[in-house]
Amino acid sequence: MTGVGNCAFQKFNAGIVLMCVFGLIFSYYAYTVEVKKDQDDSYQPLCDISEHISCTKVFMTEYGKGFGLFPKDSVFHIRNPIYGLIFYTLVAILSMINNYTFSAATVILGIISNILSIYLSHILYLYRDICVVCISTYITNAMITFFAIKKFRKFQKLASDDKYKKVK
Repeated sequence: MTGVGNCAFQKFNAGIVLMCVFGLIFSYYAYTVEVKKDQDDSYQPLCDISEHISCTKVFMTEYGKGFGLFPKDSVFHIRNPIYGLIFYTLVAILSMINNYTFSAATVILGIISNILSIYLSHILYLYRDICVVCISTYITNAMITFFAIKKFRKFQKLASDDKYKKVK
């Protein structure tokens, strides 16, 4: 790998990891809010700004665990922020391994996270609510996917350049 190519990968990795740090912060905050709200119904987190700008209003719905997709007796019926903590940790680790396969896996995970973001934003729309933490997470997921695709395309370009050099 050339010095220029390595520098590009470092920039993409830094972007992905930075976004993962933000995602971990948002997920941890959401988890903390959910646990505190479960323990004390009168708890008012910073993200509850008004009646229609409220994170707990959404976090405490049936969509706040297992994305509302898994039955209550399922092992996957856990708080959504736990999925976020796992996702952002995994993506940060995968992004640090500079090879084609791990780069492709990061893109796939990014796409899945954006599909879930669209699904959950639709739920926000149905509830007529604005969740600052949720929207911040959706933006974070989009940015991770952006950097992951840029990195993957760089791998594709390097692979095609190598093939071209071998044919010459």
